Amino acid sequence: MSTTTKDDGKKWIQASIAVVCILLCYVLIRFFLQMGEWFELESKINNFNAITQVISVLIAGGVFFYIMKNPKTSDFLAEVYQEAVKVVWPDKNETVKHTIGIMIGVTIVGFLLGIFDWVAKWLLAMIN
Repeated sequence: MSTTTKDDGKKWIQASIAVVCILLCYVLIRFFLQMGEWFELESKINNFNAITQVISVLIAGGVFFYIMKNPKTSDFLAEVYQEAVKVVWPDKNETVKHTIGIMIGVTIVGFLLGIFDWVAKWLLAMIN
């Protein structure tokens, strides 16, 4: 088991919030561009693409700084990280065994549903 320090937690929390905010920025840019296409805003607003990108970056940056500066959310994320560190994750052998078991179970259930479907079709064909 690896030892983690409080700084490791801060790094992981900041990195994950940054990744989420980058994804938020991408989604906002795509959203604004789609809205611009639907309502033909590109022709009505000069530099529409640049404006949408600036607004998206400002919103995502604002969300990042709000989360990082809000003590309530920062404490919550630190607690979540500490709980995630305590989790005992399964080893490779255990994961492979469980994955194979789930695949076998899903296959059996799929065959059973296929049989039920075939029987239902057969019964309905007899009614006609």
